[in-house]
Amino acid sequence: MNKTEKINETSTTREQQLATELELVSLLRENTDILERHPELLGVLDVPHQSGSAISLIERQVGVLRQQLKTQEKRLLELMDVARDNERLTQIRHHLSLNLLSAHDVDDVISLVLDTLTNELSADHAVIKLFTTDQKKIKESPDLFVDAKDEALTAFKTMLEHKNTVCGRSSDQQKVFLFAEHAESIKSVAVIPLIAGADLGLIGLGANRASRFKSSMGTEFLSQTGELISASLAVHLEE
Repeated sequence: MNKTEKINETSTTREQQLATELELVSLLRENTDILERHPELLGVLDVPHQSGSAISLIERQVGVLRQQLKTQEKRLLELMDVARDNERLTQIRHHLSLNLLSAHDVDDVISLVLDTLTNELSADHAVIKLFTTDQKKIKESPDLFVDAKDEALTAFKTMLEHKNTVCGRSSDQQKVFLFAEHAESIKSVAVIPLIAGADLGLIGLGANRASRFKSSMGTEFLSQTGELISASLAVHLEE
């Protein structure tokens, strides 16, 4: 490429840049509220500071960056809270595991589980219902043992089939079955199926606050705790 061609190419490039800039300026003049509609631009625009009166665009840039920083700090604090909560739940499950290993019978298991779930998970009510066909057990401990053929269990059929722990609201039928006379005061529940080869029963946690057990909650901790309790119960129920 000779000198003349280079000059022509440079001139063409400048003309194109100028045309683009003029088009951009025209667009901004026609859309003076573009920064209102697209505030994310404030975080990437580079505006030199000038002496004299304050430049509103710079101030808005600073405001956007400050808001971004606050958002990031808030997110970091949320993640730290989640980490602390996960650590606490892990410790609860660990202590429960150790205590279950020293349980002598079903009554020991039931007592340990109810104390732990009530005190550590802020449940206002905690119950365990074990399924059996032994009418003697049902007669001797009606609050603990229920007939495995009880029609009321159809309300939990899907949950048991899929082995799902469920949090949130429950039907009146489910609440009455689990919590009896306390059913009306309960606004949210967590129901944990107890399964170890066969359906052993259910754990019901009830709270007087609708926000305590929400459908959006993660259920991994409760499900794993349910598996742990199921294994312990299976051992003692066979004795």
